[in-house]
Amino acid sequence: MIVLLGETAAAREISRQLSASGVAVMRMANKDPLARDFSESGERLAGESVCDWSADGACTAVVDASHPSCQTDFLPLRRWCEREDIPYVRLERPETRFRENPLIHAVNGWEEAMGKLAELIRRRGESGNRPVTVFVTTGSHLLETLLQARFARQVRFVVRVLPEGRLVQKCQNLGMAGRDIVAMQGPFSKELNRALFKAYGTDILMMRDSGSAGGADTKISAALALRLDVVLLKRAAPPPGLTVYSERELMAWLRARLADFPSVQAQEVDTGVDKIEGQSQQKNAAHYQDHPVKARSEDSPAPRHGRGDQ
Repeated sequence: MIVLLGETAAAREISRQLSASGVAVMRMANKDPLARDFSESGERLAGESVCDWSADGACTAVVDASHPSCQTDFLPLRRWCEREDIPYVRLERPETRFRENPLIHAVNGWEEAMGKLAELIRRRGESGNRPVTVFVTTGSHLLETLLQARFARQVRFVVRVLPEGRLVQKCQNLGMAGRDIVAMQGPFSKELNRALFKAYGTDILMMRDSGSAGGADTKISAALALRLDVVLLKRAAPPPGLTVYSERELMAWLRARLADFPSVQAQEVDTGVDKIEGQSQQKNAAHYQDHPVKARSEDSPAPRHGRGDQ
């Protein structure tokens, strides 16, 4: 059985390919249960059972195809896999390539991003006669730190989030007006991004480097066409371990790793949590049957390792 992490388009495509090959798949689409099941060091916490599926050795590998911004969310599970000698493979999106441009301000970490944003707001504010508009596409996770910053009173924040009720509600609970919340599902073309940035009178774009798969390239090109400043939050280096950089590379490694594919239909099991008005309710996945997959010998080829501090 392959345990597949993430709710990305890549995760769905991997699930489809494994299903077509007859591989049993368990989907874990939410990090919340993991926080309750593991300590930071990867120790199992007493009384928890989210990983009981591994007790009989049914888990052949864990594939992490989650969004780049979530790569640290599954670190406890990664450490647990290391302890249990279960292969943990990270599918990493290639970083966005772009020519150097004075309008692109690449930063490492949220604190540096906040500092650069404050500098740009001050600069834009001095040269204009209206409040500075910042278009935020980094999600709602740290939105409160923006809205509560010292420079917030000088800024109109426009936030683009997924069209999920809980995310829109969070924005509203933080005091954002409905007109400043853009609830849309990507992917977004350069033309659509440009139209949105222009319609909201954007001065500064705040974004993560989610790779071309996450639309980072079209956001940057649209922003540069409008002469916007771009605060580009670079992703952290992937943790040491097995890392692949394409779905094709991942599937090749899995096929080399697995001695044979089981002749069972893959099944997706969401062991995540349902979010209902901010409350988490654990799902019971105990009734799903595991389908063991036999592993190949140790001389099977392995993917290249993470890029470290690069």
